[in-house]
Amino acid sequence: MESLSRSNSGSTLSRSATPTIQQSNSRAPKDFVTRVLSPRIAVISSQDADQVCQVNNFPDFLSLIKPFGDLIEGRVNVEDSQGLKNPVENFTVRFAHLMNLEQPDVRLTSQIIAEKVKSIGKPTILDDLPPISKKSDVNEKYLAVNQDDITPWYSEYRRLFFAFIGVSEHDTFDHPVACIIAVSSSDPDIDNTLHQLSNTTPPAPIFEKGFMDPNILKYYVLLHDNHKVSLEHSEEVFEKMKRTYKLDCHLLKLNSIPLTVPSEKNDPFSVPTSPIKSSNFVTDIWTSCINENKILQALLSTPSSSQSTSSEHHSRQSSLTSLSSYSLPLSPTMSTLSSPTSSFNEEMIFSKENLGADLQNAIDFNLVGNIAPPPVIYGQYLSEEDIVGIHTFIGELVRKSLIPYMERNIRQWNEQVASSRRGITGRLFSAGRRYFSTGSKSITMNSQSAQSPYVSNPHNNNLVTPIYAYNTPEAQMRKLADYAFMLRDYKFAHSVYDTVKKDFSADKAWKFYAGAQEMIGICLLMASTNIGKDIDHYFEQSVNAFLNRAKAPFYATKATLLYYEMLKFRNLYKDAPAALVRMTSDDSDLSSAFFLEQAALAFLRCPRPMIRKYAFHMIMAGHRYGKCNQREHAYRCYLAASKVFENHSWSLVEDHIHFTLGRQSFHLGDLDTSLKFFLKLLRASRQPATQQSAYLKEFLFIYKQYSLKNDKDFNLKPQELPIPIIDSSSVKVVLSNHQSNDYDEIWGIMEKEFLEEGFTGLDIYGKPRKKPSLLGSDLHRTVCAVGEPFFVQLNVHNPMHIQININDLILECEYIPLEDSSSPYEVNNEELSQKNENIDNADIKFIKFEAFDLEILPEVCLQGLEEKTISLRVLPKKQGTLKVLGLQYTLNSLVHGIKKFLRHGKRLNDTKEQRMSVVYATDRSLDLMVTSPMPLLEVAFHSFPELLFSGEVTQVVLEINNKGQKGLTDLRVKMSHPSFFCIGDAEMLEQKIYDNGSLKTEKLKIKNSIFNSNIKNIPLPQKECINPDSTSFSLAPGKTTLIPIWIRGDRIGKHMFRFLFTYESEDNNMAMKYRSLRYFKTTQVLPSLKINAFTRPSTRGLNEFILGVEIENLQGDEKFQLVQLSSISPSWIISPINNESSEDADSKSSIIPRQTIFIYYRINRIEKHSTNDNVNETNSESNDTTDITPEAFTSNALERLLIGEKNLQSEPSPINLTITNIPFRDRTINNSAKPLEGFSMNSRVQWRSNTLLNQFPFISSNKYQNIFTLYNTNDVDLALYWNISSVSSDVSSTPLQRQGHHYIVGINLGVQQNPFQGLSIYSAPNRALFEQTIRERALLLNSLSKNKNFKDDSPLKLVIQCMDIYEHDFELQSFCIVPITISIKNCSWNKKIGFTLEMISPDQHETNRSNAFHKVITPMIFHWMGSTLKYATLSANEEQTFVVKACFNRSGVYDINRWRLTVKYDDQNASGGRNESSGGMKGYVQMPNTPHLLTIINVRK
Repeated sequence: MESLSRSNSGSTLSRSATPTIQQSNSRAPKDFVTRVLSPRIAVISSQDADQVCQVNNFPDFLSLIKPFGDLIEGRVNVEDSQGLKNPVENFTVRFAHLMNLEQPDVRLTSQIIAEKVKSIGKPTILDDLPPISKKSDVNEKYLAVNQDDITPWYSEYRRLFFAFIGVSEHDTFDHPVACIIAVSSSDPDIDNTLHQLSNTTPPAPIFEKGFMDPNILKYYVLLHDNHKVSLEHSEEVFEKMKRTYKLDCHLLKLNSIPLTVPSEKNDPFSVPTSPIKSSNFVTDIWTSCINENKILQALLSTPSSSQSTSSEHHSRQSSLTSLSSYSLPLSPTMSTLSSPTSSFNEEMIFSKENLGADLQNAIDFNLVGNIAPPPVIYGQYLSEEDIVGIHTFIGELVRKSLIPYMERNIRQWNEQVASSRRGITGRLFSAGRRYFSTGSKSITMNSQSAQSPYVSNPHNNNLVTPIYAYNTPEAQMRKLADYAFMLRDYKFAHSVYDTVKKDFSADKAWKFYAGAQEMIGICLLMASTNIGKDIDHYFEQSVNAFLNRAKAPFYATKATLLYYEMLKFRNLYKDAPAALVRMTSDDSDLSSAFFLEQAALAFLRCPRPMIRKYAFHMIMAGHRYGKCNQREHAYRCYLAASKVFENHSWSLVEDHIHFTLGRQSFHLGDLDTSLKFFLKLLRASRQPATQQSAYLKEFLFIYKQYSLKNDKDFNLKPQELPIPIIDSSSVKVVLSNHQSNDYDEIWGIMEKEFLEEGFTGLDIYGKPRKKPSLLGSDLHRTVCAVGEPFFVQLNVHNPMHIQININDLILECEYIPLEDSSSPYEVNNEELSQKNENIDNADIKFIKFEAFDLEILPEVCLQGLEEKTISLRVLPKKQGTLKVLGLQYTLNSLVHGIKKFLRHGKRLNDTKEQRMSVVYATDRSLDLMVTSPMPLLEVAFHSFPELLFSGEVTQVVLEINNKGQKGLTDLRVKMSHPSFFCIGDAEMLEQKIYDNGSLKTEKLKIKNSIFNSNIKNIPLPQKECINPDSTSFSLAPGKTTLIPIWIRGDRIGKHMFRFLFTYESEDNNMAMKYRSLRYFKTTQVLPSLKINAFTRPSTRGLNEFILGVEIENLQGDEKFQLVQLSSISPSWIISPINNESSEDADSKSSIIPRQTIFIYYRINRIEKHSTNDNVNETNSESNDTTDITPEAFTSNALERLLIGEKNLQSEPSPINLTITNIPFRDRTINNSAKPLEGFSMNSRVQWRSNTLLNQFPFISSNKYQNIFTLYNTNDVDLALYWNISSVSSDVSSTPLQRQGHHYIVGINLGVQQNPFQGLSIYSAPNRALFEQTIRERALLLNSLSKNKNFKDDSPLKLVIQCMDIYEHDFELQSFCIVPITISIKNCSWNKKIGFTLEMISPDQHETNRSNAFHKVITPMIFHWMGSTLKYATLSANEEQTFVVKACFNRSGVYDINRWRLTVKYDDQNASGGRNESSGGMKGYVQMPNTPHLLTIINVRK
């Protein structure tokens, strides 16, 4: 026995074995590819054979021989397709158990890989390399380091990925080429055992799927244990096996007792005395493999997550935790791919010196079913001869059986299948079978097999992919190519792959097609020395087919890994990033991180290093590492990228890096550094909202952890907290109550307009109003009153895209008392608590100080990028000076911040030093002077409607309350929607909206000037006044009054009504004259009725028109009742066309939903000096002076404006309006009383102002009152009144009635004429005009004289009147003579017109008639008698009537409306200084457009 242990042969074995192991651990990428694509051999063993191995602590026979697949000694000679023998170095095989060829559980293997990768830290070799920040850092020293040494975690991932691969239908690399059947010579019935094992091989579960060939090589191994049976017995059994199974069998001898020093008698059966320990070399072969297999078997035997109990799940998670500390297991189905990182030794795994106590306890109690692995030595009794025997066994298996078997199959398939498919006959046969065959092609459609275990999309289970049976030509050709590749005949394999891929593509077997494309690319990279083809094209098609068509991302990842290894082998790093990035998807964050990191490193190894691309891909890799909870790797990637991106002002990249480094700093325990990183992120950036939300959440969480850990807040200096941004220039003081907090640009515009328009005329004391500089103070400093709050408004801006909350906002103020010795006014606390009772009820909190109280705002919510104006109140309690210094707040109820208001005044330029430098004056806008008390207005609207119909009128009540300490007077309001409101007196609270009356016609005399309807006086009742005898009304402190206001839905839509109230104190306070209050309400106006009006001349006379009113009900469920139609006009009245019955009136006055009706009336001119008993004359005072017409006033005012007269303060003459009421029922509504008069005037002013704005854009609106009139002579307005009766479900309740009215404003029955006549424009002296330049004057003149909005019409109107039917006896008298009355009127208000009237016979040719009646019907001939030509002159508004006669010679229907009117101006009037360019009328030719038919009837008398 000594010779066995100490002989030279043993020493020789150890020396020869050592380089073999080192050779198998070759780091070349090509060797890695050949190992993972080497032949796979299945192993099955009997129970007795496993017991022989278990004596040496091997679980089974597979564990014994598994490491030797990578340890084949010497070269292997293989025969290529040409019959030539080629030596192959580093030939390897892979062993797997026959029953465990399929894929293990994917979720569990993914967890195993993730835990193992997490346990690998930064390699020490990186400490010797400088960080990469520029191209010069990529030097020769860096390039000399193996990339696997730089990223050992990727090498481990790659190894485990291929170790977990199971069989697949689309390739045969993982199909077993042969099967080893192992039995023991100690088996009493060895023949029966061999028979059972041989019959078990084909029916293995994996072979039932049909795509694996069961006819594989079977190799029989007989295990001999010299201590159980004699060698002679084993050799006898082996000889019997050789006779049965020929050369495919082997006798393997194993020792099963401790090796001892032999006795002096050399007795091999002597009792052992001193055991000989195995060398570490023997132990290192199996330790890592077997230990990993044991742990993995325990994990794989755990039920799935959906079926496991909580205790089992906890056990499995604990096992994974244990794995991450030292090693990873390999399943019995996978081969051991040797690498430096995969070599595990027992001491590393189980030494308590290397493991913490907690981790060791976890291993002891939670590993492999709560059983700790025993400290065993694998192969402890094996001798060196046994090791040599195993090597010999594997060598004979490969050289004598496996390779010849594969070569025979290659020759057979090449002759039978491949050669026939390559020729033309084979191609035609294949095409014909594909297109014309009706039978099956031995292709099974299996949706389950089509799915890779690693498919991440669970919705593709219905995908059907063809799977070829193992005996189909396509499957055999694929197997032929795979065998050729495994035997290193790459050119032949490439040709077969290229041939069979066409069949796969034609059959739409995309998984097979993708696999063929993958192998074509690998063959080209393996065989070619000069890469000339676009090899990336094959891999791109392969990956796309795996991902998009076959839905197999696992195999796409496999193809990418192999492609990358071959690119490294060929040193083609420039092509690697595109291939790696192609596989970065959302399916696996970990694999995407690996690929991105490898792509980044590949950029460094390009011929020209690409530093920025390297950094960019490192950031993406770090991001994906972070998503899969690989914190150390994420930190390492971001830290490496930060060296490149620092000091480049790339905000997005900096934000991302700061966020990740800050988070990792927190996990490392450095909270101070983490907070500083996150403070840099709270700023304006282009990051999306989700990313900024992550920044803020992380910052708040770390801040909270810092506070809990250190028992104090993080020390933030003023202005250090970057959010929110407070614009110091926007900080201002507002003197009003809580209703004025919301301030925007519209309020500013309204206040500016009020200052321009509201301070004209006299005030309540009869004195001219003085225009203040601001509403609230006349001084440069802001003045407030003691005892009432003022507001500090500031703009708070959120620069981020996410919502932030600001809590506990409070101002920082400083009080300075008065300098004079007189005691200042002071409010005691009791008075203050009484005055602020309402404030306390509104849940407004104050912090009380001696001289003032400060409001604390609990919370302000700012949306992303929102800028909000907030108001904080300060309640002064003493006279003096208050300075507002800044704002204190808490961000998201956690982080305390301070913002100082940094403001400066205007820039100083008085002295030379100031002009040479930038010097600003001291800003005093936030220094408030606190004075004695003032009135304080509070208003509230009661019963304000949220919804209104268009035109509906309802009453609301305005409550006015003086909360101040002085009397309130001169209350006015400016409204944003004046046409919606009418303000009444306090005595009109009980007044109905529509008073019943009996007057059909009303007279109303009004001022005909355009007034400002935006600003209204609010009457204060005298009973609330301080001094009842005073003529000036004033509201006493603490008093309340109610004012009725009627609101009408003037326009459809949702409206925000803004009210700007102004008032002053009854005491003339010089510090603060006027005060203002802003208030708003919202209402939505819904459509109700749509009303259109149209007119046409009447044939009854020149002063009559026909009015048509179209009314449409726009509501879908409301029925409208028409109540009354009223007209408002200076010169016209309306009347019904005929008297209708009550039934007809009811049918026309009721409009059901979606119905449209038409109503017609006559419009007649009012006869002068007419009297009517049923007329109400209001304000009709006698006026002896002659009133100038509105048209003349406007024309004269425009001339004065143009010639430059500065005094335009004249007003037009009052005008008398006639209101005609036509009720639909017995009820009559008076229009001349409030609120109807107010609504009518507001609507008229609004329409008139908008019309003038379009017609005269060059004239300012503040001059309308002195230039234009409210009504022109021929204007007509209509008002249609209606109601809706809604019956309540409660019988006892009164029906709810909604009522309203619509206006039709601006009907003009006169002739259109430019109001600017320009008769004396050139009579003005030649000088500079009204402080305008000559150019501005010419522009104004051109806009007035050539106004496109006015197209002058003929001033003459003509109407023909006669009987419609005329009877005549033509037998008694041959000619019938009919008299026809012609009336002509001059409608011009200032022109004297000459005209020529020519009567035209029907036989004369007419060119200007456009009516279709005249074109289609040939007129009957008649003749005019007497003179057919008449000339006359008409003065302004003059009318003439004369009679002509027509002669008819037979009966018929005649068109007598045949005339031509030529209009010319009077010579004297035309030459009276009129400017030809002023747009005056030169002449017109008028002809009738419609026929006037006369019927002549022949009647015998």
